[in-house]
Amino acid sequence: MFIFLDTETTGTDEDDRLCQIAFKSEAGLIVNELFNPGRPISIEAMCIHHITNEMVKHKPQFKNSAAWKKLKDLIVNENKIIVAHNAKFDVAMLKKENIHPQKTICTYKLARFLDTEGKIPEYNLQYLRYFLSLNVDASPHVTLHLPSPCSFYGL
Repeated sequence: MFIFLDTETTGTDEDDRLCQIAFKSEAGLIVNELFNPGRPISIEAMCIHHITNEMVKHKPQFKNSAAWKKLKDLIVNENKIIVAHNAKFDVAMLKKENIHPQKTICTYKLARFLDTEGKIPEYNLQYLRYFLSLNVDASPHVTLHLPSPCSFYGL
Protein backbone atom coordinates (compact mmCIF):
# COMPACT_ATOMS: atom_id res chain seq x y z
CA MET A 1 0.00 0.00 0.00
CA PHE A 2 1.21 3.48 -0.87
CA ILE A 3 1.16 6.41 1.55
CA PHE A 4 1.49 9.74 -0.25
CA LEU A 5 3.24 12.20 2.05
CA ASP A 6 4.41 15.79 2.24
CA THR A 7 5.97 17.67 5.13
CA GLU A 8 6.51 21.34 5.86
CA THR A 9 9.24 22.30 8.29
CA THR A 10 10.86 25.14 10.20
CA GLY A 11 13.82 24.97 7.81
CA THR A 12 16.32 22.53 6.36
CA ASP A 13 18.98 22.33 9.06
CA GLU A 14 19.64 19.39 11.37
CA ASP A 15 17.74 20.96 14.29
CA ASP A 16 14.67 21.95 12.23
CA ARG A 17 11.35 20.19 12.78
CA LEU A 18 7.92 19.53 11.28
CA CYS A 19 5.25 22.21 11.40
CA GLN A 20 2.81 20.49 9.01
CA ILE A 21 2.27 17.01 7.66
CA ALA A 22 -0.13 15.81 5.01
CA PHE A 23 -0.57 12.22 3.99
CA LYS A 24 -3.07 10.04 2.27
CA SER A 25 -3.20 6.27 2.21
CA GLU A 26 -4.59 4.21 -0.65
CA ALA A 27 -7.26 3.06 1.80
CA GLY A 28 -8.54 6.65 1.91
CA LEU A 29 -7.18 7.93 5.22
CA ILE A 30 -6.38 11.64 4.83
CA VAL A 31 -4.46 13.69 7.37
CA ASN A 32 -3.43 17.32 6.92
CA GLU A 33 -2.49 19.12 10.13
CA LEU A 34 -0.35 21.88 11.56
CA PHE A 35 1.91 21.34 14.59
CA ASN A 36 3.90 23.41 17.03
CA PRO A 37 7.49 22.54 16.11
CA GLY A 38 8.87 23.68 19.45
CA ARG A 39 11.15 26.16 17.71
CA PRO A 40 10.64 29.22 15.49
CA ILE A 41 9.87 28.77 11.81
CA SER A 42 12.53 30.49 9.70
CA ILE A 43 11.54 33.36 7.45
CA GLU A 44 12.89 31.37 4.48
CA ALA A 45 10.59 28.45 5.31
CA MET A 46 7.60 30.77 5.80
CA CYS A 47 8.23 32.22 2.32
CA ILE A 48 7.87 28.72 0.87
CA HIS A 49 4.95 27.25 2.80
CA HIS A 50 3.27 30.35 4.27
CA ILE A 51 2.94 28.78 7.72
CA THR A 52 3.70 31.33 10.43
CA ASN A 53 4.70 30.95 14.06
CA GLU A 54 1.35 32.48 15.03
CA MET A 55 -0.52 29.75 13.12
CA VAL A 56 1.18 26.94 15.07
CA LYS A 57 1.53 28.60 18.47
CA HIS A 58 -1.42 26.73 20.05
CA LYS A 59 -1.12 23.49 18.06
CA PRO A 60 0.15 20.26 19.61
CA GLN A 61 3.62 18.98 18.87
CA PHE A 62 3.63 16.30 16.18
CA LYS A 63 4.80 13.56 18.56
CA ASN A 64 1.84 14.31 20.85
CA SER A 65 -0.76 14.17 18.08
CA ALA A 66 -3.23 11.69 16.67
CA ALA A 67 -1.57 12.23 13.26
CA TRP A 68 1.74 10.89 14.64
CA LYS A 69 0.03 7.73 15.89
CA LYS A 70 -1.90 7.23 12.63
CA LEU A 71 1.25 7.54 10.51
CA LYS A 72 3.31 5.38 12.87
CA ASP A 73 0.61 2.68 12.81
CA LEU A 74 0.40 2.86 9.01
CA ILE A 75 4.09 2.38 8.32
CA VAL A 76 4.72 -0.39 10.84
CA ASN A 77 3.69 -2.82 8.12
CA GLU A 78 6.66 -3.59 5.86
CA ASN A 79 4.37 -3.57 2.81
CA LYS A 80 3.72 0.18 3.19
CA ILE A 81 5.61 2.48 0.84
CA ILE A 82 6.00 6.21 1.42
CA VAL A 83 5.71 8.23 -1.80
CA ALA A 84 7.10 11.76 -1.54
CA HIS A 85 8.77 14.42 -3.64
CA ASN A 86 12.33 14.63 -2.26
CA ALA A 87 11.61 11.64 -0.02
CA LYS A 88 15.08 11.77 1.55
CA PHE A 89 14.21 15.09 3.23
CA ASP A 90 10.72 14.03 4.36
CA VAL A 91 11.99 10.71 5.73
CA ALA A 92 14.80 12.48 7.61
CA MET A 93 12.18 14.71 9.25
CA LEU A 94 10.05 11.67 10.17
CA LYS A 95 13.06 9.91 11.70
CA LYS A 96 13.55 12.90 14.01
CA GLU A 97 10.03 12.09 15.27
CA ASN A 98 10.79 8.36 15.76
CA ILE A 99 8.98 7.25 12.61
CA HIS A 100 11.20 5.10 10.41
CA PRO A 101 9.77 4.24 6.97
CA GLN A 102 11.43 1.20 5.43
CA LYS A 103 10.40 1.70 1.81
CA THR A 104 10.12 4.92 -0.17
CA ILE A 105 9.57 6.14 -3.69
CA CYS A 106 11.00 9.57 -4.45
CA THR A 107 9.02 11.28 -7.20
CA TYR A 108 11.77 13.90 -7.57
CA LYS A 109 14.30 11.18 -8.45
CA LEU A 110 11.71 9.44 -10.61
CA ALA A 111 11.07 12.63 -12.62
CA ARG A 112 14.82 13.08 -13.21
CA PHE A 113 15.19 9.42 -14.19
CA LEU A 114 12.30 9.58 -16.66
CA ASP A 115 13.64 12.78 -18.26
CA THR A 116 16.17 10.81 -20.33
CA GLU A 117 16.62 13.65 -22.85
CA GLY A 118 17.13 16.33 -20.19
CA LYS A 119 14.26 18.48 -21.45
CA ILE A 120 12.88 19.49 -18.05
CA PRO A 121 14.82 22.45 -16.56
CA GLU A 122 13.55 21.99 -12.97
CA TYR A 123 11.99 19.14 -11.01
CA ASN A 124 10.07 20.74 -8.15
CA LEU A 125 6.41 19.71 -8.07
CA GLN A 126 4.87 22.97 -9.17
CA TYR A 127 7.36 23.41 -12.00
CA LEU A 128 6.58 19.86 -13.20
CA ARG A 129 2.86 20.57 -12.89
CA TYR A 130 2.99 23.51 -15.26
CA PHE A 131 5.79 22.26 -17.53
CA LEU A 132 3.92 19.00 -18.16
CA SER A 133 0.54 20.80 -18.43
CA LEU A 134 -0.96 18.63 -15.70
CA ASN A 135 -4.53 19.61 -14.92
CA VAL A 136 -4.42 19.21 -11.15
CA ASP A 137 -6.86 20.78 -8.72
CA ALA A 138 -4.32 21.78 -6.09
CA SER A 139 -3.26 24.74 -3.99
CA PRO A 140 0.32 24.04 -2.95
CA HIS A 141 1.40 25.22 0.47
CA VAL A 142 -1.97 26.76 1.30
CA THR A 143 -2.88 26.03 4.88
CA LEU A 144 -5.92 28.22 5.36
CA HIS A 145 -8.28 25.73 3.74
CA LEU A 146 -6.11 22.64 4.29
CA PRO A 147 -6.75 21.03 0.88
CA SER A 148 -6.50 17.31 0.30
CA PRO A 149 -2.86 16.28 0.54
CA CYS A 150 -0.91 15.03 -2.41
CA SER A 151 -3.55 16.05 -4.93
CA PHE A 152 -0.65 16.27 -7.37
CA TYR A 153 -0.83 12.48 -7.53
CA GLY A 154 -4.47 12.61 -8.57
CA LEU A 155 -5.75 10.81 -5.48
